[in-house]
Amino acid sequence: MDTPNLDTLRQEIDAIDGDLHGLIRRRATLVGEIAAAKPPGGISFRPGREAQVLRKRLAAHEGKFPATAVYRMWREMMSTFALMQTPALKIAVCRPADQAGYWDLARDHFGCQIPLVAHESPMQVLAAVRADPATIGVVPAAIEADTVPWWPLLASGEATLPNIVGKLPFLVMPNARVRGISALLLARMEPEESGDDRALVSLESASGLSRDRISAALEKAGLPAFTSALDQIVRGVHHYLIELPGVIADGDKRLRGLEAALGLESGRVAAIGAYAVPATPRS
Repeated sequence: MDTPNLDTLRQEIDAIDGDLHGLIRRRATLVGEIAAAKPPGGISFRPGREAQVLRKRLAAHEGKFPATAVYRMWREMMSTFALMQTPALKIAVCRPADQAGYWDLARDHFGCQIPLVAHESPMQVLAAVRADPATIGVVPAAIEADTVPWWPLLASGEATLPNIVGKLPFLVMPNARVRGISALLLARMEPEESGDDRALVSLESASGLSRDRISAALEKAGLPAFTSALDQIVRGVHHYLIELPGVIADGDKRLRGLEAALGLESGRVAAIGAYAVPATPRS
């Protein structure tokens, strides 16, 4: 068998590079046409659509080139194209001095073009998102050890409050400095379906509720069984963060049925967002 000519192989790689670059420019042109066709205002951020695209690319990938590298390439492109459509787009990141990993999660997801702005607390991030509809927030995922939980505020129904619209990391990077942490994305938009999602429902009660009671009430209201339930007490009031399969809008009548099934005389149930279930690359 003849030994491949290195110059010929390198010329073929150069040709492929030119084709790839041309396709990226063509994609950018199409993004510009889409932006021109949209009504003014709003934010060019589609977390459900992005999750669908990334899952498709990961499912179709094969060969020695790492799937995580394919993911990074597409994330960088999608974030840059989002910035092209919304030049004011920026990311408010909860990055306490002792928790640099959340900055890494935000940078890995949103890439090198969209500006990232550091904040010391989730409350500061929430305020930044409320002040600017072109700002997306990155906050640590809720845990029961939180002394000042931020997520109950999302249930108040105020006009400028964001929804939870995503979860990070969508795909764990092999060179991540910190593992085992996760973050939630906040944006002033309705969550959209990706095909594999988890809805987040806030449940407020003057008294404690057992997991069995919540499960029975969900079934009675026609809602799916919860995949997790977090309980926190704020100024004597119990706040539960319930995670359910799918995407549930705050106007869903089943939420009112859940209130009735629980017999809540003081307190309420509210959908506060949803996120696409993170991806797992094929082995």
